[in-house]
Amino acid sequence: MLHQLRRQIDRILRRRSHYRAAFSTPSGQQVLADLKRFCRAHASSVIVSPQSGLIDTHAMAVNEGRREVFLRIASHLHLNDADLLRIKEETQDE
Repeated sequence: MLHQLRRQIDRILRRRSHYRAAFSTPSGQQVLADLKRFCRAHASSVIVSPQSGLIDTHAMAVNEGRREVFLRIASHLHLNDADLLRIKEETQDE
């Protein structure tokens, strides 16, 4: 179990490194800003149909899927080194 946790942390650290490399350039920042808007990262996923006035569950599901992708990217970009390394070190002691 501890070996699995260490491997998982190593994978997360590598993945975060790749995400940061991809989005740390000026072009990467422009892409991230575009994705933030397109994925409605800071807005509700709820869409009300202009025809019926009811919540459009299909459009809402699409928006929530987009939002989930953006939040995954953002979470990998902002992972805290200290916390991940502390967890890794604690598991190595056991």
